[in-house]
Amino acid sequence: MSNPWISKLYDDFTKTANDMRKPGDKVIKLNSPSVNWMVDNGGIVESKTVLLYGRESSGKSLLAQLYLIAMQKMDPESIQIWIDSEFSFNPKWFVKLGGDPDRLIVRQTNDPLEIFDWMETKVLEMLQDGAPINGLVIDSVRAIRYPGDIKDKSTNLAMGGTGAKYLSSALKGLLTVIRRHNITAFLIQQVYEELDPYKKLVNPWVVPDGRALKHFCDYMLLVERIESKAGRIEEGKNMVGSSNQVGHKVRVKATKNRVGAPYRVAEFALRYDTGIINTEDELFDLAKSLGVIYHPVSENTGRINNMMWQYADHESIRGEANMRQWIKEHTELHDDILRACDAAHDKNVEKMRKESLIDEE
Repeated sequence: MSNPWISKLYDDFTKTANDMRKPGDKVIKLNSPSVNWMVDNGGIVESKTVLLYGRESSGKSLLAQLYLIAMQKMDPESIQIWIDSEFSFNPKWFVKLGGDPDRLIVRQTNDPLEIFDWMETKVLEMLQDGAPINGLVIDSVRAIRYPGDIKDKSTNLAMGGTGAKYLSSALKGLLTVIRRHNITAFLIQQVYEELDPYKKLVNPWVVPDGRALKHFCDYMLLVERIESKAGRIEEGKNMVGSSNQVGHKVRVKATKNRVGAPYRVAEFALRYDTGIINTEDELFDLAKSLGVIYHPVSENTGRINNMMWQYADHESIRGEANMRQWIKEHTELHDDILRACDAAHDKNVEKMRKESLIDEE
């Protein structure tokens, strides 16, 4: 540093903007191409905070587990913490998904003092001594029993709990711990249905303690279960002759993203015992939705040929099933296709921006 004043100011907690970590320097990836594309930068940026919110049984906890497992694979010496405030964590499923249970610390409590104060004291001391803790999950924020819940009678409690005031200060203390020690935190929150029919048109779900969580989190990911026949993943038959449901399709929307493009949407197939499956079909559907894989124009007629499919300058292929198979076989093109999806999305956003400016004029 040539400037002596900068040298004097530089220390562990103060640095030049140029020395700060860039969003894409270190990310946590899943094996889902659409999820990695949806959060931008190729994955969740390390040491950021993520809110996974949505209805019950949508896939929030499974998604958080998959991220912790990805972190375990990135760093074989790392340790993760799961705060089980719902008292529902099942280690068998974590193992089935590929996780190492010996490196996952599960703390079952819904007492906020045993969560936030524990993180700010005992865990902080261990981190300062070099403990390789890099992941934290709180499942769920809504299940935490705040001081107001303890003092009041159950008949006096307001819907959504009394965590808004408590959370604001508690999360501020937690933020210092996770930021300085590069811990990626996932907060899971249940929602309830908006009853006002007019408000419901804009947003069908109400997030308890949403304002505190919104200010705290870098990502807000709305996790929804696709409720349709096509959204069910079935296998075999049960004792009454119906198909066994072994998974479901999930839609995730980034409603907030401080380090990338917001409002992107991902769809993937989630199998309960193995995680995310059918990723090649997922990549095809993503590229198709953005026009990266498209119907080419026929040289003979000059019209779009709906029977053919094409990616970039590669040879066109007849039939959607054959094009999906071509995607599966050409794994070396998957990263290129994702980059093309990024470019197509940015182009569409710019086009809409220009059109809105024209309309205003």
